[in-house]
Order: sequence, then structure tokens, then C-alpha cells
Amino acid sequence: MSRHLGRFIVLEGADGCGKSTQAGLLAARLRAAGRDVLHVRDPGGTRVAEGVRRLLLDPATGPVGVRAETFLYMAARAQLAAEIVAPALARGAVVVCERWTLSTEVYQGLAGGLGVENVRRLAALAEHGAAPHLTVVLDVAVGEGLARIRGAHDRMEAKGGEFHAAVVRGYRELTPGRAGCITVPRGAADAVADAIWEAVRGVL
Repeated sequence: MSRHLGRFIVLEGADGCGKSTQAGLLAARLRAAGRDVLHVRDPGGTRVAEGVRRLLLDPATGPVGVRAETFLYMAARAQLAAEIVAPALARGAVVVCERWTLSTEVYQGLAGGLGVENVRRLAALAEHGAAPHLTVVLDVAVGEGLARIRGAHDRMEAKGGEFHAAVVRGYRELTPGRAGCITVPRGAADAVADAIWEAVRGVL
């Protein structure tokens, strides 16, 4: 059994904000510091959740109603939480996760119109008790994130400028005052990585 307490660190933000890059840098820095680290993405990380991810992001899937979309995200999250995240935390690992429930609150709850409280009620069942110790939101200007993405957009990225502007506004609305949640301003990748590291050190 690890002598460390498990810690659940989530990186969030609009598409193209750099969370995958920063999650990788953070995981490497934690490993260099001697921590047991698990780097996962939501949706994903298990056979079931990766299958749901493909369905949600493949443009060939076509239109999906916001309620169905939300339930699919929650199903993938429930499997990831039960199969991967909870056991890793129990053994004392640091779990670095790209996205968690805040994403669904923003994308489906606010931008999609389902309602944040509806999302939170479903999340209470899906999360398997895996609540983040720290959520880091990477801020990005409206339109900037999508402009960074090279190649064809996936089904969520292709929802259009108005939707993604609502996503950016949604993060800015829900992050202030949220327990265990901080926003890191835009900046050079190394400066952003340093700001994330300082925040993470505070919860280790």
C-alpha cells in the first residue's frame, strides 16, 4: 500500500485550450517527483468508455440529442470511475484526468441547455465517489481554441462558433467560487505548466 494519499487532479477547458499537453507535462513532473501516476481521459480509459468516446466524437454518428449525449458521457464516466479511478486513488496514486463532470455541466448543461443542476444529479450517481481534489481550468479566448486544432473537427468540435463561445463563457461562469477549482490564464506552455504545478503541490 502506498504511503501517499490518493489525489484526483482534473484539467478542464474549452476545446483547443491545451489540456492534453498540460496533463502530459503534469503527469511526467509527478512521476519525476516519485509519485505513482495514472493519466486518463474522460470519456475514455476503459474498453466501454473508449467505445462511448468513439460514438460521441465520430462525425458519422450524426445528431445526438442533449439528453442522450449527457447519458452517454455519464455512462463512460461511471465505468472509468469504478474500474480505474477509484482503485487508483485507493492505492495512493495521483490520477491526472483530462475532463470530468465540469465539462458536462458546461457543454451539455449550459451550452446545450439541459441545465447544470440536471447534470449534477446524474453525476452524483456516475462518479462513484471520485470527486476531484483539484480542478484546473485552462482559460482560452473565444475562437482561439478551435483555431488551434489541426485537421478535421470531431463531432463535438464541429458544433459551431456560437456553441463554443457559450462553452468558453460557461467555464468562466462556473469556475469562480467553485470549491477546489482554479483558472489558469492563457500564456506560454511552460508558464502555464508552472502555474499548474504550484496549484497541484498545494493538494499533494
